[in-house]
Amino acid sequence: MILPIILSFIAAAFWATGNHIDKYLISKIVKKHDYRALIIFSTIVAGSIMALIYLFVCNFCIDFDVPSVLILLINSIIYIILLILYFKALSRDDTTVVVIMLQLTPVFITIISPFVLPNQNISPTQLAGGLLIIFASIFITYEPKRKKYSKKKIGTLAIMLLATLAEATWFIIERHINQTHDFNKTIFWSNAMLLIIGVFLLLFVKSYRKSFSKIVKGSGLKIVSLNLINELLNSFSLTFVTCAGTMIPIALVSFTTQGIQPFVAMLIGFVITKLFPKIEKEKITRTDITKRVIAIIICIIGLGFIEFG
Repeated sequence: MILPIILSFIAAAFWATGNHIDKYLISKIVKKHDYRALIIFSTIVAGSIMALIYLFVCNFCIDFDVPSVLILLINSIIYIILLILYFKALSRDDTTVVVIMLQLTPVFITIISPFVLPNQNISPTQLAGGLLIIFASIFITYEPKRKKYSKKKIGTLAIMLLATLAEATWFIIERHINQTHDFNKTIFWSNAMLLIIGVFLLLFVKSYRKSFSKIVKGSGLKIVSLNLINELLNSFSLTFVTCAGTMIPIALVSFTTQGIQPFVAMLIGFVITKLFPKIEKEKITRTDITKRVIAIIICIIGLGFIEFG
């Protein structure tokens, strides 16, 4: 029982670290928050590495039907939309705030799943959990000292609503394909399609190509290195979550990883702000920390209702 919980905690810590790496890339490396170069790096690096890994996992047996490949191609486009919105939100606000708002993803998954996946229903408890997470996401935009909601954070929330909707849609489509296909082959084709989309943007979309060229000349090696680290962290996290899911109910794994991730993201943000403010600087006043802790606790309660309701 202890081992899977530890694995879930490590996965959450790795994902939270990845969130801060993304923040560093978008705010310190990329000029004028130009996310286009990051999209190229994220799709090509992630797609090629993961596709290669799963090519070996599948023992080079990657037969797949054409309609499903096309669906995964569309899903890769949805994933890129998610990345664009996520990077946009990170360019506007603290990493911790964005990660808290990421908890809206399971809310959309819960709402959409019954319309797409078999044997999926929404219970009153799950609905209450979703409302709690929505409340927490709105609560984080409130500025107690000014006694009003921050227009900037409301804008971030609007972006994250679209981002989490895209993430939920991407997740559900992937899960739908997995129900009728081999899991490893699905992951291979999903990443292969992501790679194809990234190459297409690089070759045929001028603004993305120019942005990529500028970054390569200046900070290409640093971006590639950080993207590789991010992909390794993500791969390890997925592996740990999968292993944990074989030992305890997947709902408990999901609850643990999603619940702890905002806390870890906040802790990392606090440490970086105190020790390495040139890398990242979050708002760490007593008011901000208290507000974020309350929002995270509400999110955890909401996640508990969704996962176990």
